[in-house]
Amino acid sequence: VKFFKIYRWDPDVPGQKPYTATYPVDMNECGPMLLDALIKIKNEQDPTLTFRRSCREGICGSCAMNIDGANGLACLSYIDTESSEPHAVYPLPHMYVLK
Repeated sequence: VKFFKIYRWDPDVPGQKPYTATYPVDMNECGPMLLDALIKIKNEQDPTLTFRRSCREGICGSCAMNIDGANGLACLSYIDTESSEPHAVYPLPHMYVLK
């Protein structure tokens, strides 16, 4: 089981402040990329999780996000299964959070 610490905030909810939520993912039932884990979390644990994705091949750039402190594409970022530390996922620092 790998844990993912994901930035959450809904600007439409008055008074809500940004926070991080931690989600467990069984890596035996998930693909090797971070985008696979995000899709699994959205489909099975939290349907309110929102992110952009499109080609899944590293071409379009839609799944760009801040992953463990570095900007990158979720579809090209392998999940580090050797480390016990949770992966930290945040929006890009120069972009607005819409939902």
